[in-house]
Amino acid sequence: MHWHVNVLRLLTQVAATKEYASDTEFCKFRWQLFHTSLTAVLKTLKPGISKLQIIHWADGHFCCTVYSLGPYIVDYEEQLLLACIVHGWCAHCTTVHGQLDTNATAICHCQKLTETLVENMTLGVMWDEYGTVRDLVPFMNDFPQADIHKLIAPNILHQLIKGGYKDHLVYWVETYVCKQFIYTCNLLMLALPARIAAVESFSGLWHFLQGCGFKQWTGDDSKSMMKVYIAAIEGHVPTEIGCTFCAYLECCYLVQQNIISESAISKIEDAIRWFHHYKEVFKIHKIVMTFLLPCQHAAKHYPSLVRLSGALNCLCLSITKTKHICAVKKPYWHTNKFKALDQMLVINQWLDKISAAHANFSNCRMLKGSVLSGALSLIGMVFHSFNMSPH
Repeated sequence: MHWHVNVLRLLTQVAATKEYASDTEFCKFRWQLFHTSLTAVLKTLKPGISKLQIIHWADGHFCCTVYSLGPYIVDYEEQLLLACIVHGWCAHCTTVHGQLDTNATAICHCQKLTETLVENMTLGVMWDEYGTVRDLVPFMNDFPQADIHKLIAPNILHQLIKGGYKDHLVYWVETYVCKQFIYTCNLLMLALPARIAAVESFSGLWHFLQGCGFKQWTGDDSKSMMKVYIAAIEGHVPTEIGCTFCAYLECCYLVQQNIISESAISKIEDAIRWFHHYKEVFKIHKIVMTFLLPCQHAAKHYPSLVRLSGALNCLCLSITKTKHICAVKKPYWHTNKFKALDQMLVINQWLDKISAAHANFSNCRMLKGSVLSGALSLIGMVFHSFNMSPH
C-alpha cells in the first residue's frame, strides 16, 4: 500500500509541455488518470467496505461491521478534481458561482444528484447551471458508501489559515493601507513589520525579528502571525477591519479544538456570521468589488462537516506535504533530470524495499546495537570465558 501511495503522488504530478498545457483533451486525460489511479490504489479495500464482517471490538463484543472510506483532506483545487466540479464553484453545495457571497439557499451535492444530472442533463447545462463536469467518471462510482461530497473534510490550513487569512485578509489590509495613505503608505508598510517585530517574547508567541517580511509563509508562520497581527494593525485601520479579524480568528481557533461540542459549533456559526457581516467594510472602501471566494464560502459548511466527520484535531495537508517531499521532491533531486519519472519510480521502489528490510531486521533484533558494541560484547564474552576456564 505504501508503494501505491507513492505512485499516486507521482501520477498527480504528471506535467504537460506548453503545447499541451491548455489542451482540453489532455487535461481530461490527466483528470481521468487521477480517478483511475485512486480506484487502483483503493481496490484492495473494496471487500472490506462491501461485505459485513464480524469484528471483535475493544469493549469485548463481537459486532457486524462494515467499513467505509474516511475523510479526505485536500486543498480546493484537488477538491474540484475529486468531486468533478468546475473551478469557482463549491464542492459541497450547488450554490451558483455568482452567489457565493450571498445567503442564497442551495442543496448539498451528493452522488445521487450527480447521477440524476448525468441521466437528464446535457454537458453544457451541467457545466453552466450546476458547475459539474459530466464527461469524467469519478472513482467513487467504483466503491459503495463513498460519496466524495461528504468525504471531503474541512481543510483548516489551506482554506482558513493560508487561504482566507493570509491570502485574503492580510492582503486586503495592505491594499487598504496603500490606498488610503497614498503619501505615507511606505512609512506605514514599514511600521507594520516593526510593530510585529517589537512584540515581547512570551510563552506561545513567536518572535518575528524581521516582521512579516519573509518570502514564503509556512503554515506555522501563518498560525503564529495570527496571534500578533491584530495588535500590529490597531490604530491604522478602521474598527470594522479589526472586528473582521477577530471574528475570523475566533472561527479558526474554534475549529482547531480537539473536542467540539454543540455549544462550540454554535460559536463557530456566530463567528462566521459576524465575519461575513464585518468584511463588507472592504467592499465599502473599494478594496474588493466582490467576495466570490470559495475558501471563504467553504467556512459556512464547517459546522455541518464537523457534525459529519467530527473534530479533526488540527489534521491538515502538512502530512501529505511531507509525503510529497519524500515521494516526489527528494527522488527528483537524485535523478539526472532526463525522463525523471521512470527514475523516480525506481527510486521509490528501492526506498520501499529498504524500509521493508529495515522493519524486518528490527523485528529480528538484527539492528540492535552497532558493530562496535557487538565486537566489544564478543570480546567481553571471550575474556569472561578465559577467566572462568580451569588452570
